[in-house]
Amino acid sequence: MGVERCCMADPSEHDDVRGAGESAVGLISAVVARDGLLEGLRLDPRALRLGSHDLAEQIVIAVRAAQHDLLDQIGDGGVEPSAPAGLEPETLMRRLDELEIQAERDFARLTSSLDETLRRLEER
Repeated sequence: MGVERCCMADPSEHDDVRGAGESAVGLISAVVARDGLLEGLRLDPRALRLGSHDLAEQIVIAVRAAQHDLLDQIGDGGVEPSAPAGLEPETLMRRLDELEIQAERDFARLTSSLDETLRRLEER
């Protein structure tokens, strides 16, 4: 299952810079905002046919592809991500670590919920 990257915004429009990525042949797509945090996630219903492990893996691939797309835009367009005023780099890094842990928990809950839904559908 390949990874595709695409550009969703013109780097000259600094405030609207977003990264976009896909995985599972377009069944899963992600968008990250200028700060690199996940802004949107789209799952095609056909993606639910993947096992929970594969689905979680493909979600991570899509998010990382979106983050790479954003980094490519930042590198090409000279746009630098901005931290909220008053945040020290250490505070920002700690917060990002916390968000990563929370995202992993959310993905685990999502895959568990999807597994349960798939089990119920198979029982019908």
